[in-house]
Amino acid sequence: MRLLILLLLAGCASETTTLYEVELSGLVSFGATEGAVQIELEFAEQGEGELAHPLGEIERFEASLGEPFEHVFDYPQDEGVGLVVYAWHDADGDGALCAPGADDEPSGLIEVVDFPAHAVEVELELDAFCEGPEGLFP
Repeated sequence: MRLLILLLLAGCASETTTLYEVELSGLVSFGATEGAVQIELEFAEQGEGELAHPLGEIERFEASLGEPFEHVFDYPQDEGVGLVVYAWHDADGDGALCAPGADDEPSGLIEVVDFPAHAVEVELELDAFCEGPEGLFP
């Protein structure tokens, strides 16, 4: 029985993912506010057929609000399509979007229309409050 389980696990471990290197640069802004901004990179769509759904996280990183950023990441081409950039300002520094008592953390989202591309530039204005990516993406 152990051998069967080991063989099944080994079969899953040998899957190959094709990675596409992307250099993302841009600016996330919200009025005159400064501080940390959490940026999440998402697939526009993930899954196939009846299991297809919008959004699927690729990775996260932190940047400074109102300052240009650069970030290089590997886009797993076999796991979804499209690229969506979502960001929110962590106004109280707790690492959570709009935890109880913090209803003033702005967020925003943009779908990268010229994707795939090795170099992508985005400008994102945070224009919603306490909205996750699923509330901002069509």
